[in-house]
Amino acid sequence: MYRSLIKWVNVPFIIKPFKARTGTGSFEFFDDVEALCYPVQQDTDIIDSAGAEVVSTHQLYLKGDTDIKVTDHVVFDNDEHSIKSIHSFYRNGKVDCKVVYL
Repeated sequence: MYRSLIKWVNVPFIIKPFKARTGTGSFEFFDDVEALCYPVQQDTDIIDSAGAEVVSTHQLYLKGDTDIKVTDHVVFDNDEHSIKSIHSFYRNGKVDCKVVYL
């Protein structure tokens, strides 16, 4: 991971891995997973996973081996968020850093 960020990836948050949608459209999740991030709170224009231009108010920088998908939810600062997009940065042929846009 980028050496300047790795020492800052120390803030806990929770990943709620997506399992399915119920017949009424509610989300079902597997058991919560604890992970570490380097959070940044700033408004950033991004293209979400559906291709729409949206504003991300929080970005979580994660180690590249963190298992997270755009269908998951995260709990950060006691608030549950859906994920708008995930960008991956590569080094030596594998994911080195992920940025999760909330």
